Amino acid sequence: FALLPSVQPAHAAFLVLLLQAPLLLKTAAAPSRRAAPAAVAVCGLVAFLAGWHVHEKALLPPLLLLAAAAPDDAAGAALHARLLLLLSASAHYAQLPLLHQPAEYPLSRALPLLYHLVASDALRGRVAAAGAERGEEAPLLRLHEWAYLAGFVPLELFVAVVHPHLLSPRLPFLPLLATSVYCAVGVHYCTGLAYAFWAQQRQRPDIVEEGGRRRGGQGAAKPD
Repeated sequence: FALLPSVQPAHAAFLVLLLQAPLLLKTAAAPSRRAAPAAVAVCGLVAFLAGWHVHEKALLPPLLLLAAAAPDDAAGAALHARLLLLLSASAHYAQLPLLHQPAEYPLSRALPLLYHLVASDALRGRVAAAGAERGEEAPLLRLHEWAYLAGFVPLELFVAVVHPHLLSPRLPFLPLLATSVYCAVGVHYCTGLAYAFWAQQRQRPDIVEEGGRRRGGQGAAKPD
């Protein structure tokens, strides 16, 4: 560490709180149940990015929280679909180095691919249904996002074919480095999308229970 400064736990904690501060302050001032899953997911992603010691498995709780969100408007459904597809690809692929036995290889690659195909079809239907109400039709992902997903193919070829057959046993940690860096790019991008999704959900009316009483606790109306 002759060139880079030594990062201490206090530095990481300060950075996590700094990145979470806008969300925490806004939520404390005006809670929103509609935006709650996105808020907790953003906090988890920020803690993963700036935390002192993290593991790839820490990406799964934010992914589960975001999967539980079900925006019913066209803009929210489109943003939610982009976020879920990109984050699930990065989070799932980041776990694959944990399954390094030859017998685990086919299933470890087949399951994330099958999940992505099913999720893409389901989210495409939700986005189409939400946009049909307003006569809108939005693409599931943008061009650079499709390009990022396509980049997992050459990454897998390098990790599974090129390095073992052409470079091994030299540079033994290069596949892990390539996997971590590429997935980190996606997680950084998805954290920005998650922040945008949280802000978008806060602009929507809060969830209403039967009888007209708002779950958010603000301006609750009495049932008829």
